[in-house]
Amino acid sequence: MSPETPPPAEPEREPSRPGGHATFGPEAATALERTLAELRDPDDALRILHAIDEAGASFAAYLLLPDTTPAAPDVLDRFYNSYADAWETFAEFRHDVLEALGWLEALAKVMNEQGIPEDHITWNHPVIDRQILDTYDVVHLDGWWHVFNK
Repeated sequence: MSPETPPPAEPEREPSRPGGHATFGPEAATALERTLAELRDPDDALRILHAIDEAGASFAAYLLLPDTTPAAPDVLDRFYNSYADAWETFAEFRHDVLEALGWLEALAKVMNEQGIPEDHITWNHPVIDRQILDTYDVVHLDGWWHVFNK
């Protein structure tokens, strides 16, 4: 339940993205309770509760980022400006990043043109993951990976 936790070693899977939203579980509830306990102004607390109602567990994850100011009047706007999405596994997120960069398609093309068997080239996940964590703020909360633009 902390920002920028390195992803656990996990086998690469094809993304399943079943749809749906990250669950609001006990870790999200703890993040919310901790934030509410620190706020002094009831209007700030109401703003946080409204944001939780609107954005759910993803907003709770945002509250855990070190540069989040929960008492800011525009905290929900700041959340929406930085929030990318949530993934059930880090491998799904990594896959989506590589796909967005065009690397998966480019590699598949080269492998196809050169007749390179699939098991001859592997991704260096630790290096890719470090680059991802340098680019995004990532919070693992209640089994979901919440991703924010830095």
